[in-house]
Amino acid sequence: MKIREILQIEIWSKRTSRKILVGIGIVVSLLTLGLFAWYEVECHWLTKGERIAASVALQRIDLLQGSDSLSDEEFKVRNDQVNSAVDAAEIAARTTKDELIAADLIMCSMKIESARMKMLKQRWIQQGKLHQSENDRESDSRIELFTDKVTQLSCLKLHQELK
Repeated sequence: MKIREILQIEIWSKRTSRKILVGIGIVVSLLTLGLFAWYEVECHWLTKGERIAASVALQRIDLLQGSDSLSDEEFKVRNDQVNSAVDAAEIAARTTKDELIAADLIMCSMKIESARMKMLKQRWIQQGKLHQSENDRESDSRIELFTDKVTQLSCLKLHQELK
């Protein structure tokens, strides 16, 4: 065989190039579709275990709200139950959506503790154990207002999500 004949033999054809490009296109398309599906599941799917754990925690939070008449010991016991339920919901979190629900549960449970601290502060002021200046009262009221709004939104979001 002469060199001219060897140079005329086609090793790589247009058809081979097309097959390789089509194969690469299919693989890239499948990877893109898989990543999109994974992203959607992560961001929008609430797992069954998290839904149950979050519902239990939210029920305990709702039971503890407005419990101004409880003694300090009773409140501590019930608050520990709420905290354990919130911790169980955090442990049950698998997806990003689950983690967001767990974070909202933490914020919602803060609402109870904030209300309890506000009540205790009022009691101490009435008993004369705590003295505040006008600036302290004003800054405390701003902080309480902000905290109340954030925790209220978290609780509302949870109630809508866990219906």
